[in-house]
Amino acid sequence: MSERRMAPSDAVWLYSEFEGNHQAVSAVIWTDREIDPDNLRAVVGDRLITRYPTFTQRVRMSRNPGLMPHWEDDPDFDIDRHIHVMRLPEPGDKEALEALVSDQRSKMLDRSRPLWEIFLIQGYRGNTSAIHARIQHAIADGWALVRLVLSLADEDSATERPRTTDGKRRRKRDVAAGVVSPAKDAVTGAADAVQSAAARAAGTMSDIAGNPKAIGAKLASGVDALQETLTVDVDAHQFLEYGQQVPDAVRQRMGKAKDTAHEVGHTTKDAFDLLMPPRPGQTMLHGTVNGHKKVAWIEPIGLQPVKDAGKTMGATINDVLLGALTNALRNYLLDNEGLTVDSLLTSVPISLRKPDTPLPRNLGNRFGLIPVLLPVGIADPLEQVRQIKRQIDDVKNSQIPIMSFGVVSVSAMLTPELEKFAHKMNQAHSIGITTNVPGPRNELHFAGAKVLGMWGMGGNSGNMNLVFGIFSLNGELNFAVQSDTGITTDPERILDLFVQSVRTIEELTLGPGGGHHPAEDGAEAVSDASGAGAGTAAASESSEDR
Repeated sequence: MSERRMAPSDAVWLYSEFEGNHQAVSAVIWTDREIDPDNLRAVVGDRLITRYPTFTQRVRMSRNPGLMPHWEDDPDFDIDRHIHVMRLPEPGDKEALEALVSDQRSKMLDRSRPLWEIFLIQGYRGNTSAIHARIQHAIADGWALVRLVLSLADEDSATERPRTTDGKRRRKRDVAAGVVSPAKDAVTGAADAVQSAAARAAGTMSDIAGNPKAIGAKLASGVDALQETLTVDVDAHQFLEYGQQVPDAVRQRMGKAKDTAHEVGHTTKDAFDLLMPPRPGQTMLHGTVNGHKKVAWIEPIGLQPVKDAGKTMGATINDVLLGALTNALRNYLLDNEGLTVDSLLTSVPISLRKPDTPLPRNLGNRFGLIPVLLPVGIADPLEQVRQIKRQIDDVKNSQIPIMSFGVVSVSAMLTPELEKFAHKMNQAHSIGITTNVPGPRNELHFAGAKVLGMWGMGGNSGNMNLVFGIFSLNGELNFAVQSDTGITTDPERILDLFVQSVRTIEELTLGPGGGHHPAEDGAEAVSDASGAGAGTAAASESSEDR
C-alpha cells in the first residue's frame, strides 16, 4: 500500500474543519439534457481516477500531533461509493435543486474513504441533469477543482483539459528550512524537524502578537521570517493575482531590493496587515453557526455589461463585482435595520497557480487568502467600487498573497486543537469567504450535454456565516451564495440585491438600458434612503480585463 505525507498547506484545511462548518469545495453544473450515468462513471474513471492518485486515497492521521497526516491507498476503493445517481424530488425545479444541494453541503465528507463525491441529479426541470461535485479542501483548492471539472468536458468543447506532471521527487526535508513552494509538490520533515519548526513558528507568531513593533526585527536580514518561518519560496514569477502576472513593481521589489531597508519596511507593513487583520465590528451577519446550510444561485446574466461598466471607471470586473456585493450587503442590512458598521470583512482567495501550468498529480493547495473590507458605510455605489479598487491595487503591489500561503502552511504545524483556535480567533469578525474562478469563454459540453450554467464555492471555518461563489462561462456570470441558517435564513434576498446592484452600477456608468439583461426585465433597481444603488459579489481576475 503506497502512502505519502500530506503537505502543511493541505493539512491546514483538514484541521480547520468544524462540526458546523466544513472545508468542502463544491462545483455545481446544470445541462440541457440528461447525462448517462455510465458515461459519467467512465469519464471520471479515465480523467480523474487514473490521473490523480489522491482520488483513491484516504486520510490517515498521525499519532504524533507534531507530524502531518498521510494519504494512503484505500484498499476497498469503489468508484460507485463516490458517484451517486439520484432523481430530484418533485417538482424538480430550481428551488428543489437548491434544497438538495443545501442538504449535501451541510454534511461532512466521510473521512474513512477518499474525500470526494459526485452527485448526478436527474430530472432537473423535467428532463435535464445537474451535477454536484465535492472534494475536501485538503485535496485541492477551488481553482484546481474547476479545472478538474472542466477536464471532464467532451471533445467537442474547445476547453483544453489540464495536463498532469510528475516532477522529480525531492528529498523530505525540514519544513522550516523554506522548502514549501507554490510550484512544487508537498515536502515533509522528520518528527524532530517538524516539531522544531512548529516551535519556531509558534514563537514567532506569539512574539508578533504580543509586540507588534517586533515585526520589523523578525523580517530583517533577508526577510528571514518570510523565507524560513513562513516557509515560502518568494519567486515573483510564481505569483498569480486574480489570474494576472505579478505587477512589475512587485517583481522589481522582490527581485532586486529584498535586502534594502525600503523592502523590509514594505514587508513589515504587509506582515502587519496580514497577521493583524482589521476588526470592523459585528452585525446581524455574524453569530454562531448551527451547521445547516442554505444555498441559492442566480440564473446566469451577461458579463459584457459588467466589463463595460468597469472600463468607464478604469476598474476591473473584479472591482465592479466586489463593489456591487458591498452595495447589496449594505441594502440587506438597511432593509433589516442592521447597518451598524462602516465595513464588513471578507476573505478573498488568490490563486498562486499559473493558468498554463499543468496540475501536479498530487494536486494540493496553492493560493493565498487576503482580507478585504467591503465599505458598506458608503452610500454611493460607484464610490464603493473605487474604494474596492484602491484596496485591491494595494494588494497587487504587496507580498500579502504569498505571505498568506506561508502563514497558513505554518499554522498546520500546530496541533489540530490550536489550529482550530487560531482559525476561530482570526475569523471572528469575518462574514465569510468570497471566491471567483473564471471559466472558459466558449460553450462547454459535458458527457454530450450542453452546460447551461456553473458555479463553484469553497468551505468555511469557525463561525463564519457566508460563502459567495462566482464563475464566468461563455460570456455569462454565475453567482451563488451559501448562508448558515443559524444566522441568515434568506440568502436568496442577497441574490436579488446582488443582481439589482449589478444593474444599478451598469446604468450609472453606461446609461439607461446600457447593461440590458433580458432575463431580469421588470426588476427594480435597489437604492437606499440616500439614493444609492445596490451591489454584487467578489471575483478574482482571469484576464487583463478582470
